Amino acid sequence: MIARHSAFAAAALLASGTLLLVKLHAGNRPTGSIEVDRRLGEVRISATIYPSAMTRPFGVKGHHAIVWKEGRAAPWALFRSDVSDHQVRLALHTLGAKPGENLTAESWNERRNPKSPEPDKRVEGTPVSVSVRWANGSEEPISKLIAEKGGPAGLDFRYGGNERFQPQFRSGCIVCLYSCPGGAIGNRTRTIRDYVRQGVIYSVRNTVVPAKGTRAIIILKPHLEAR
Repeated sequence: MIARHSAFAAAALLASGTLLLVKLHAGNRPTGSIEVDRRLGEVRISATIYPSAMTRPFGVKGHHAIVWKEGRAAPWALFRSDVSDHQVRLALHTLGAKPGENLTAESWNERRNPKSPEPDKRVEGTPVSVSVRWANGSEEPISKLIAEKGGPAGLDFRYGGNERFQPQFRSGCIVCLYSCPGGAIGNRTRTIRDYVRQGVIYSVRNTVVPAKGTRAIIILKPHLEAR
């Protein structure tokens, strides 16, 4: 577990320098890194891919693109991040990204209530592009790894924020494929109601993803001019 004081130390460091590398530790064991590149305006986090994790026998399927490895939703995420969703929020704030904070807990909890408008809400906030860099240096949008029912994955990621809901959800979700209050970054293209109506919408393109356990760098780039 990353201690709370480590998060505050990182926040102080994030305020200086063009490129910052924060190494996180659990005891004497390094657990990962987060980079904030002011010149390129992007956040880079280390992660591991688990191609079959988005499909689960019961319950929610195909929601989680990137989750902190110690979050409750980590077993069902395509990528497990070495750093927390809290650290990612701090880094995005440092680059000037603004959270939408328009979703509510009921956007998820009332998903099966046809009279509630909350599950129909679409996440707002600074647009964020999400890409993956592999060990060989190649880089591709995360959308290339994800299939959508009926055609190519339509992904419009926004920095929703939603940290106030983490005591309830405890998901550790960094990038969600729906407009979900459990994730720091959500997909404006799809609402929680879409999932209820259509079932599993997103899945992994198994023919293009590497083997389980492959390491990668996730690049989060907020587009401040598009706010």
